[in-house]
Amino acid sequence: MKGTALLLIAFAGACSSAPKPAAVAPAEIPALVAQTEREPRNAALKFRLAATLAAAGRCDSAVVVARAAQSLEADNVRGPLVVGACQEQAGRYDEAIATYQDFAAQHPRARGVAALRARAELALRTSAEQTARQALARETELAQQPPQAATVAVLPVLVSGDSTYRPLSRGLAELITTDLAYIRTLKLLERLQIGVLLDELKLGTSQRAAPATAARVGRLLRAERMVQGTVTIPSTGAGSVRLTASVVTGAGVIWPVAPATGPLPQLLGLEKQVVFGLAAQLGIALTEAERQRILKEGPRNLAAFLAYSRGLEAMDAGDYSRAAFHFGEAARVDPSFRAASQQRQAAQTAPALERAGADPVGSLSAVDALEHGTATVLSATGGVLSSGTLDVLPTPGDVVAQAGGTASGTATTIRHLGPETAGLPSIISVTNGITIIFKRPP
Repeated sequence: MKGTALLLIAFAGACSSAPKPAAVAPAEIPALVAQTEREPRNAALKFRLAATLAAAGRCDSAVVVARAAQSLEADNVRGPLVVGACQEQAGRYDEAIATYQDFAAQHPRARGVAALRARAELALRTSAEQTARQALARETELAQQPPQAATVAVLPVLVSGDSTYRPLSRGLAELITTDLAYIRTLKLLERLQIGVLLDELKLGTSQRAAPATAARVGRLLRAERMVQGTVTIPSTGAGSVRLTASVVTGAGVIWPVAPATGPLPQLLGLEKQVVFGLAAQLGIALTEAERQRILKEGPRNLAAFLAYSRGLEAMDAGDYSRAAFHFGEAARVDPSFRAASQQRQAAQTAPALERAGADPVGSLSAVDALEHGTATVLSATGGVLSSGTLDVLPTPGDVVAQAGGTASGTATTIRHLGPETAGLPSIISVTNGITIIFKRPP
């Protein structure tokens, strides 16, 4: 199809020379246990037993067996899939998300790791939906509780003007969240959790942008400060872009940040200016290391970032095929955009894992299919994303330097929210009114 990238995904499990193991019924567990005792070094057999035990509701034993198998093959995704599935079955979504994300951070190139990223995304959505409903049911009670100190929630950015760029609402919110998360004294709420709560509130666009809404979200999620932003992009794309943001307290007090204005290709650099302004309004004196880290990290190519933002929009809507396409396009436009590649793989994997639910046997079957599958992306031949005019030049650091800041080196990639982002604990989730911190490696 002219002007369109074709994403061809073929799961060719039948092409494998090794036969797939047959499903094991619970009645066959004793025989499988005996077999593992005869072959104590057979990790594949132990993983199979662990999954079968979990499917039979014997999660305590399943976790023990899965961890024993993991000691034989530390980089095998089947271990955390079984352990995480048991945690999900028990409703401990925060622990399951940490299990998936920690493994993905430690073994980013492990075979099948995309399944863990997809599983973490699905678990986070389920947790966010439950938490949003519970928070609304307990709104009066939560309003009396103090917020969690140094906790910040970044709401979706309002995009005004050219509707082509509306998906940047999610992308900019995630980028601001990620940049603020590099500040060691702050803890940031997950973007998806905030979005799900706003969906539950069933608010119109103007209501979502109201400071009163930000204050209400803060009370429901026990965030101490909220961030609201607006980006105005002229319909012609030729005028100046204006990015504004404010810090909103739980009492509804607004602390505005100086607006950042410049040509559209410098939007990603303008975001850095706003982040520094937000830090100042939050009363934080950035260390030089934090400042340089914020300047260094993040996408440089606006076309790739727009495609990535469209992928987030599709992912949030559960349209995994469309999400995979947009993430793939972002990775094609900017091959160094690691988060885009990871999200594309997660989107490709999500449908099979969503069908499997918390069933570990089904999850392992999905991983088997992925390991024998291939994915091919054919490049696009036209459209806004193939245009080089949206490349962000100069670098974000140079844009900040022009505004009186410190210049940086070459920017790399935006970091997807999760423990693969280096730094202290900062991205958190809220479950039943309790703040859960997902720790990151030092």
